[in-house]
Amino acid sequence: MEIVKRDIDTDIHQAIEIAHPRAKESVRVAKEAIQNAFEQTAFVAAIIEKAKQIHKQDLFGFMSEHMTANETKDYLAFYDEYSKRGASLTKRQLIKSGVWTAQQELELRDVTPEVKQGPSIISSAVTFSRHLNKVTERRPPEEMTEYEREQIKEVLRPIVKGIISYFDAL
Repeated sequence: MEIVKRDIDTDIHQAIEIAHPRAKESVRVAKEAIQNAFEQTAFVAAIIEKAKQIHKQDLFGFMSEHMTANETKDYLAFYDEYSKRGASLTKRQLIKSGVWTAQQELELRDVTPEVKQGPSIISSAVTFSRHLNKVTERRPPEEMTEYEREQIKEVLRPIVKGIISYFDAL
């Protein structure tokens, strides 16, 4: 069976044929650029780490001609992470190298609301049973009038039927 392509399908296929390799190439170039940025940042960070050993007392003053104290701290934090993890990309390295900003991190967070599950049937039944036992301990059925007992039966009947039908369905 041969698939007959309409004009719109042909146009879509041609657009994908052109766009897909471009996207793959862009991703490859971006990965290379990030890797290069990491290597360059690691190089600068290693030099700053050496300067830190020599200028223990006033590293920020020594570096002030070239960068701010916060930039120096970011390089040192990057170097610490880089020396532990190597060239593997971590979120902290991306942020400390300046490739990824903290604002971008906030924008990329998953904001899908979590669906909270309610209590299980077992915990609901246990809670209901405890409450019912407390009430009946305070006022046992023997102390109730016949009318009150009949009311309780009427109120509890749908609950009992629901539980029985639930277990019959299993």
